[in-house]
Amino acid sequence: MNNMMEKLEQYLLETLALPITAVKWDKAGQLPLFLRDMYDFYMISMLNDSLLLMAAGEKREQTPATVRKHLVQVQEMSGYEVVYLKDSVSAYNRKRLIEHKVPFIIPGNQMYLPMLGIDLREHFRKQREETTKFSPSTQAVVLYAIYHKEQKMFTPKEMAKHLGYSAMTMTRAFDELEQAGIGEHTVKGRERCLHFHDKGKVLWDSVMQFMKTPVLKRVYVHLPRDKEPGVYAGLDALARYTMLANPKNHVYACSGTKWKNYRLQDNITKVPMPEPDSIQIEVWSYDPWLFADNMTADRLSLFLSLRDTSDERVESALNEMMEGMRW
Repeated sequence: MNNMMEKLEQYLLETLALPITAVKWDKAGQLPLFLRDMYDFYMISMLNDSLLLMAAGEKREQTPATVRKHLVQVQEMSGYEVVYLKDSVSAYNRKRLIEHKVPFIIPGNQMYLPMLGIDLREHFRKQREETTKFSPSTQAVVLYAIYHKEQKMFTPKEMAKHLGYSAMTMTRAFDELEQAGIGEHTVKGRERCLHFHDKGKVLWDSVMQFMKTPVLKRVYVHLPRDKEPGVYAGLDALARYTMLANPKNHVYACSGTKWKNYRLQDNITKVPMPEPDSIQIEVWSYDPWLFADNMTADRLSLFLSLRDTSDERVESALNEMMEGMRW
C-alpha cells in the first residue's frame, strides 16, 4: 500500500503540480470491520480541501455499484469527501464509476474529482474524441480469433468460409483491424494474412473500445411452440452462466436474416410489451449461432449486449460471468 501512496503523490505532483502527503486516517477503527478489511484509509489535502482516500488493496475489483455503496457509507460516517483509490481499474469500470458519480484516482492513469472540478483522463495518452466502432463482420473476426486462440494465422478467404461472409467483406474487416492497429498484417504471395500477437483477455482488452452491442433491436412476440427462435440471450443467457434469477419471459437472439424470415410468416404475432407466454427476440447484427455455447449466446457477445445496464444485479452477474471466462 505504501507503494501506491508513493505513486499517488508522484502522480499528483506531475499532473497538477500539487505536493501532497498521505497520512493514515486515525479514526478508521470506527468503521465496520468489513470496510477496514477491504480498504485502507488515508487523509490528504488538495486545493485547501481535506479528502479521505478509500484505498482498495490487491483483492478482486469491486463493481462500481458496490464501490458507490461503500463510499457513501464511509462519507456519512466520516463527514469527509471520500475518494476511491486503486492501482488499476478496467476501462469499462472507470466509465461506470463516473456514471455512478464515484470520485476516484488511479495513479498514473486517470483521476475524476468532480467536487474539485477535476476530470483528468489518461493525460499521458492521446485519445480520439470518439472511437470508431467495428462493423459487425470485423467484430465477428475478433471474436473468432479469441475463441480460436490456438490458430496462428487468419486470411480473408478462410474467415469468409468460417463466418459466412463474402471474401470482399472479410477484406474490409481486415482493413478495419489494420486501421485500428490491431494485429500484424502481412502478405504472403497473393494471400493477405493476419496474426494476433495478443491472445485471450489481452486481445479482448485491446479491442474493447471498438466493440459494440450486437443487438439491433428487441421485440416481444408470440411464437408457435414448434418454431426454433434462436439461441438463449439477454438475461435468459446470463442466468445460465450465473446465479441470476431467470427472467419471466424467455429471451432469444437471432440474425437479421432469420428475423426477416420470421416476419414473412403469418403465425408470428408481435406484442408491444411482455405478455404471458410471449418471448423477447433480440435481432443481432451477426449470427449468434457462430459462437453459441450449448444453445446459449457466447459470454463476450452477451457481455457487449448488456454492459450498458444500470441494474446493479445485472452488473454484478456480468462480472461473475466474465470471471468464469476461460481465456
